[in-house]
Amino acid sequence: MKIILTIFISIFLFFDLAAQSANSYILKGNALYEESKFDQAEIQYRMALESDPKNTTAKYNLANALQKQKKFNEALALLEEVSAAATEKKLKASTYYNHGVAHTKLKNLESSIESYKNALRNDPDDKEARENLQKALRELKKNQSQSQSQSQSKMSQKEAEQKLKQLQQKEKELQQRMQSKNKEGSGNQAED
Repeated sequence: MKIILTIFISIFLFFDLAAQSANSYILKGNALYEESKFDQAEIQYRMALESDPKNTTAKYNLANALQKQKKFNEALALLEEVSAAATEKKLKASTYYNHGVAHTKLKNLESSIESYKNALRNDPDDKEARENLQKALRELKKNQSQSQSQSQSKMSQKEAEQKLKQLQQKEKELQQRMQSKNKEGSGNQAED
């Protein structure tokens, strides 16, 4: 029984030390993040994850540091993990909000809209998520109307080309008729 208790205590101390180590890296990373040293903060958060691979705080903070460095796809992958593991609504809301920001930066408006909606489902009072959702919806609508007008102008261009060909054909036919009349007329005059 003492051996089992000793093993249990050893395991507990190991995980406790790993958690303390992860928290220490997170704190260092946070200090660097506050100084806008995002690449150095990234290193600290990664070290925290080496100590404690399931640490959602380290993943969330790493995703934020990656976003600040414009590494949006990598940040999105981490945010997916955090949102799947998160049980607290505020954390889920923040994660989805950051999803929306990353998708917006990547010009994935439909995905950003869905992310902002998810953020609001978890925190209906989030004013920034609501504002960004409205911006993304306006941008999507603007893009859709632009693409519609472009497709309409392309159709008009095709129609214009067809009309031009028709006019050229009619002009050619008219010239042929004129030439044949001139031949007939000059032939009649020669007989006189």
